[in-house]
Amino acid sequence: MMKKEPSMAAASGDPFYVFKDELESKVSAVNQKHAKWRAILDAKDSPAAKELPALTHQIESAVSTAEKSVKFLEETIVMVEANRTKFEHIDAAEIASRKAFVAATRKELQAVSAEISTDAVKTRIRKEERKLMQSAKSSTSFRSNLTGQERNEHFLEEETQRQQVRIVLFNSRLIAFNSRGIVTGYSKLCKSRIRVWRDYTVISRAYMESQWRSRAKSRARTKCWTI
Repeated sequence: MMKKEPSMAAASGDPFYVFKDELESKVSAVNQKHAKWRAILDAKDSPAAKELPALTHQIESAVSTAEKSVKFLEETIVMVEANRTKFEHIDAAEIASRKAFVAATRKELQAVSAEISTDAVKTRIRKEERKLMQSAKSSTSFRSNLTGQERNEHFLEEETQRQQVRIVLFNSRLIAFNSRGIVTGYSKLCKSRIRVWRDYTVISRAYMESQWRSRAKSRARTKCWTI
């Protein structure tokens, strides 16, 4: 790791080390993602394999961003070489060291980019993308194949959850009222509405279940007559 230029460099308007720190941070982020990517790629039948497509795109984007910083850092070296009078404190050895850092960083990023874009990797990514699409289709198909009773139960469950949220809100409001010393009929009204809703939910569920049993018996009798 190259040592930082003394403060005189920064004072003279040399931006190299400021942007060098920023670039090193970006490269570190690339390496962390790449290490995770490689671990998932090497693991066979890993549940985490579904992360590969998105992770690959993230690495591609991170590498592209870092490469832009490399180019900008390279421009600072060109600027120093073009203004030797202003940057006379930066000797030839330091310039060579900076060029070596830029070259090594660019090579490191190119290696990552090459590894995540091989034909074998592209094939694996397409495979995982197909799995994700099939999984999404299966989930949609499952929802569309729900019976009438299951859809009704799902609706009632969602309504029950929403009502529970309302109960929490009611309780929080009641606590706020009581903390101010205000006593009204609001508490009784809220509790009354909650009881009515709970009764309605129980009755609705019982009705749905009776309808489902009735239809099931009807289908069973129809099958018997058909046989």
